[in-house]
Amino acid sequence: MWRLFRASATGQRNLDQGAPGQDASHCSVTDELLVAVVCDGAGSVPQGQAGAEFLAGALVDAVASAVRADRDMLDVQADAGARLEAAIEHAVAAARSRLAELADARALALDDFSCTLVGCVASADGGRFFHIGDGFAIYQGAAGDSVLSRPENGEYADETFFATDEDWQDHLRFTPVPRPERGSVIGLMSDGTAPFAVNRERSAFFRPFIDPIAAFLRDAAPSNGDAALRNLLESPRASEISHDDKTLVLAFVR
Repeated sequence: MWRLFRASATGQRNLDQGAPGQDASHCSVTDELLVAVVCDGAGSVPQGQAGAEFLAGALVDAVASAVRADRDMLDVQADAGARLEAAIEHAVAAARSRLAELADARALALDDFSCTLVGCVASADGGRFFHIGDGFAIYQGAAGDSVLSRPENGEYADETFFATDEDWQDHLRFTPVPRPERGSVIGLMSDGTAPFAVNRERSAFFRPFIDPIAAFLRDAAPSNGDAALRNLLESPRASEISHDDKTLVLAFVR
């Protein structure tokens, strides 16, 4: 059901400082079930990238396992959606606990691994975006209709919220994803990608960006598609628009 592509590029800011990229993404596709997560580690903490890598992988594994054990959670009925959201919240809580144990073993604090998260779980019956902090999630239907999960920033534009914050539950947001149709696409991205992938109104993909990419990726081999996506994120034009790390996951419905 899904054609899945993903790539990351280290931002010019980190390249200039000789620092690694802070983004991470993990994905799982089993039959018609898609689970994907993008995390962006805070550059102001010592283990932001490690936190992003750990949390993205742990959440994909936990959410995929929960949904496979109870496929009725993806039913479009409201009570099933509530069970799905509860399962996702439980997965985030469990991943945070495991990350806290890892931090303690290294004589570090959980905040040393601060990262945002934006994720999606979807099948033929629909699903949910789940989101803490910045980044973007977009569902675009075959006719161009869009459902978005937008970033949440703090009082200032460069502030955001992290999955490692004590009040993380206050900032965990869910957005229903409609039943995917042939020709639709789901996109998850870190905040470094959004300036050129999302339109100015922040209401949909920027069509001059997504349309040629979609035309190429719909028929591309996975390895070729990932490489093309990475080349795009590493391009001089993308670096000129955004100096931040960039991650993009795209899932096309066959």
